[in-house]
Amino acid sequence: MTTVIMVTHGTHGDVLPFVGLGRILRERGHRVEILTHAPFETVARREGLEFTPIDTERDYERYLADTPMLLGAGMDRWRSFYDAIGLFDQISFECEVLKARHVPGETVFVGRHTTAISTLFAGEALEVPTAWVAVTPVQYMSERPAVHMYRETMSDRLDAVRAVLGLAPVDDWASWFTSARLHLGLWPEWFDRAGVAAPSRARLTGAPYGDDTFLDPVPPEAERLLDRGAVIVTGGTGRMIHERFYAAAVAACAAAEVPALVVARHRDLVPDRLPTGISWFPHLPFHQVMARARAVLHHGGIGTVVRAVAAGVPQVLLAHGFDRSDNGMRLARLGLGSWLPERRWTPEEIGPLLRAALDADGYHERVAMYSEAAQPGLRAAAEAIEELLSA
Repeated sequence: MTTVIMVTHGTHGDVLPFVGLGRILRERGHRVEILTHAPFETVARREGLEFTPIDTERDYERYLADTPMLLGAGMDRWRSFYDAIGLFDQISFECEVLKARHVPGETVFVGRHTTAISTLFAGEALEVPTAWVAVTPVQYMSERPAVHMYRETMSDRLDAVRAVLGLAPVDDWASWFTSARLHLGLWPEWFDRAGVAAPSRARLTGAPYGDDTFLDPVPPEAERLLDRGAVIVTGGTGRMIHERFYAAAVAACAAAEVPALVVARHRDLVPDRLPTGISWFPHLPFHQVMARARAVLHHGGIGTVVRAVAAGVPQVLLAHGFDRSDNGMRLARLGLGSWLPERRWTPEEIGPLLRAALDADGYHERVAMYSEAAQPGLRAAAEAIEELLSA
């Protein structure tokens, strides 16, 4: 039996794909453990995964509260973020757990691209085959600045972690950054072709749904609004969102006189008073409700993008930060949606795009060729990971 130890960090869009991948690997007869944030323990254990928390629920909320600092300019903000949250100590903890779980000749490490540094460090020290998994194309597009950031602002603390493992300091960060034996990209090939392509070493496996792991029923108020032809508005499950996002999105729905379900984990991000016909929900089972919405007005996270395509629902992106503008440009090139950067979030610009999405003439014909290709590809990812041990 292969032991697969996975490490991931972030919000639902970063963690749930790994839970789904772990479920597939467990079903295929492997022992699977995931190291991630404490609030995901229930869903991970429900899928049959062993679980080790890397923080507490309170620490995770603090982590989310500090992530908006990463939207600013300058590399120093990343070092400040790592220091403030104690992420170097977290990396050390993850390495110790990986060492403790290691079964010689029967172990594979799987980490989230960019952040799961521990999997590469421990894999190097223990000679364990390692897979690095990217959840969005920008993770590959950002490799060069990420390498520069680690080398120039974090190498002192990272090399200290390596020393405890008996490893020498990294002398070539660019080579180290691509040193995983397997590189997986969890998005469809049609999405990759619509923008800067992933590097040749990357193996694209398809969309990584994880939202079907949430089994909560649809609230009656959400049912009522969906029956009235509501729009879904969401900025994801974290706090790395522009402060104007929800106000701009709600105002656009009110101006279009369309009911809306505003889905946001943190109520304080949403305007205090919502117009008639617009209601807030901390979460909804998107795999159940997305196809019933007239349109989706969202932040541009790739999980929401691909879920909406699979559901055949028109979408408008108010994109700011990280991968969201790139996702918007890819979607627009395919004729599957529209997007606006933050400087253009005005009623005069959002309104026409939302109305066009609500009308959606010919949209279902355009999206049909992509909907089937947007189906989840986690089984292909699991098969690629299995190949690591037999290589």
